[in-house]
Amino acid sequence: MKSTKRIKQPENTSSILENTVESIIKHYCEEHATLIVAVSGGADSMALLAILKKISINHPLKLVVAHLNHQLRGRASDLDERLVCNTAKRYGLNYEVERINIAAYGKLQKLTLEEAGRQARRSFFFRLSEQYGAAFVITAHHRDDNVETMLFNLIRGSSVKGLSGISMIIPGMIRPLLDFSKEELLDYCKRKHIPFREDLTNKDTKHTRNYIRHILIPAIEKLNPSFRNNFHEKSFYFSEIDEMLTFLGLDFIKQFCQISGNEISCPITPLKGLFPTMQKSIIQAIYEMFHGSTEQLSHDQIQNFLDLIQKERTGSEKVLGNRLSLTISYGKAHFQKEKSYDKPHLTEETIPLPLPGSLSYPGGKIITRIHQKVPKKTKKNAVYVSLKNPDNQFYIRGVKDGDRFHPTGMQGSKKVQDFFVDKKVRREDRKNVPIIVDDEGRIVAVGKYRIDKGADPKLFESPVIEIQILEE
Repeated sequence: MKSTKRIKQPENTSSILENTVESIIKHYCEEHATLIVAVSGGADSMALLAILKKISINHPLKLVVAHLNHQLRGRASDLDERLVCNTAKRYGLNYEVERINIAAYGKLQKLTLEEAGRQARRSFFFRLSEQYGAAFVITAHHRDDNVETMLFNLIRGSSVKGLSGISMIIPGMIRPLLDFSKEELLDYCKRKHIPFREDLTNKDTKHTRNYIRHILIPAIEKLNPSFRNNFHEKSFYFSEIDEMLTFLGLDFIKQFCQISGNEISCPITPLKGLFPTMQKSIIQAIYEMFHGSTEQLSHDQIQNFLDLIQKERTGSEKVLGNRLSLTISYGKAHFQKEKSYDKPHLTEETIPLPLPGSLSYPGGKIITRIHQKVPKKTKKNAVYVSLKNPDNQFYIRGVKDGDRFHPTGMQGSKKVQDFFVDKKVRREDRKNVPIIVDDEGRIVAVGKYRIDKGADPKLFESPVIEIQILEE
């Protein structure tokens, strides 16, 4: 359940930003807590980092700076990264950087650039949080972000949950700047002489969120100059309604429904006896139990489910958003999670593998290194293949029907699918095992499991590529 608790802002306007953030951090974080600080290089996150560094003087904290280079703006993206790294060094803080081609990743996963970026950032930050044993990830979302999110959700026909906007506290994450405007954060950076970078693509109104920010909101403010403040305050009201409906929905599931693995069965009679708003909340709660959020759930999809329940025809079924199925059977509604859509996965499209370097993919991250020979101490979850030609290019992709390779230590060739069965790789995990191929499409390795005989470094006097696979 989302927390909407807000710390009352102090009255001293000259230090309101610093004091508010300090109050929030001290309220939720014990001394010496490890925090992953998401820093893009923009004014919002650079202000946040400076404030957290100042707070840590009297309230000791272990701050780890995290920066994801989206590789969307060429040299500009690299300059963002340099600013973040230099600032972390100047503050004496640990920092972690990951580079990912967001455009290619979004195309691979059929996501918009914004969706792909958000997904990649979230994955990166929470992986670091687990790695460092952090108490929270801290992000620089502010009031204007919240207003834009609420409007975006309203336009796409979201429920009360979408209108509740961005929460200050969710499990594992705090957004302490949420009550402050972009203008206030820019002013703070200027007054404190904090360097920051500007992303010029944020002015491109071809993107929906930028259109909302630069065209729609200014137009609304001509009618109501206090729109941002008023709409932001409304998010608390909608959030309280959402929490109430979620509580009642979960209570119904607990009392009347049976939960078994990836299936929840609800009796139709008591479900039909509820107000429509409660029926929708129950479906939302079930969806969120399976998928962690209702981000891909629309009002029309929920209504399609309710129509099926109202007809109560045994044997009828419907798939909602390719992520949840509903089957009606003898007075019960059976909701089942669609396993094949649990998470993004690799496809047959190839992705270039940097040599050396790192690459994030839907199932984790690949790190490559070049050695003159196989190291005496090999890395865990790594395979070693021969680099016969310095100009060779390698790629990763998902498994294809009919894929075969010649596993080292075995006679002849073997179907990759049969190899997975022998290695007891779960069916739902197979789609995210990276198949590593050369520039002629030949398989050189199947994930972390086995290399092809044709790439065996024992057979060639050539440099060796270490391919380490870090699964999520």
